[in-house]
Amino acid sequence: MIKVKITLSYDGSKFNGFQIQKNNKKLTTVAGLITKVFKKLNIQTNLVGSGRTDAGVHATAQVLHCELPDFWEDLEKLKIKINKMLAPSIYIKSITNVNEDFHARYGAYKRLYRYVLYSGEYQPFFAPYALHVKDINTKKLNSILKSFIGTHDFENFKKTGSDTKTDIRHIFKAGAYTYKNMTIIYFLGNSFIRSQVRMMSDFALKVMNEELTIEQLEEQLNKTQKHSTAIIPSCGLYLAKIFY
Repeated sequence: MIKVKITLSYDGSKFNGFQIQKNNKKLTTVAGLITKVFKKLNIQTNLVGSGRTDAGVHATAQVLHCELPDFWEDLEKLKIKINKMLAPSIYIKSITNVNEDFHARYGAYKRLYRYVLYSGEYQPFFAPYALHVKDINTKKLNSILKSFIGTHDFENFKKTGSDTKTDIRHIFKAGAYTYKNMTIIYFLGNSFIRSQVRMMSDFALKVMNEELTIEQLEEQLNKTQKHSTAIIPSCGLYLAKIFY
């Protein structure tokens, strides 16, 4: 068997998340579709992703590892073949050999997420891939997002039902910037708990719009009082890069 690292991108609007749903295998998931394609190529393997993405969430550089049978040692040929079978919603960017100790999830030490916003005239073609909002004060939003930088207990910024041993996470970088006609929110952290990025983004936008205050954000972050657990829609969220 050959152990490989696979880097891929996908259109999350076409899937019910990344992970195969054991309680409902009829749901179309990214890992589920790749597994089906592999079986057609006589590859029986277990896919291990760097992390789960929810339904509607996209990825530009998700990473997974798995083992392949020796007869698929031509990885470039395999990539071309499975891309034809996975098109148009999943694209395998690379398949590379890795050492036995490589682990897509536990080996990652940083993860980058981006959330895409756009203002101006509504564009239905953007709807599955970015969130349409009113005018954005990028400078103000960037300042608000800096509050999340550092090590915090994010218990008040997670979706209920999260199965985690600890809610303590470290955010290396956070902010917002303009790219063409879009505003991009970004978070670079060691890891993230369920819906954390979407909840932080929603709270920051509410502070920008003066629906909440920066003091309330700090109170929720410091766990002195909870003010909002709303989650921004999944359409604008992208798993952008995994660092090893």
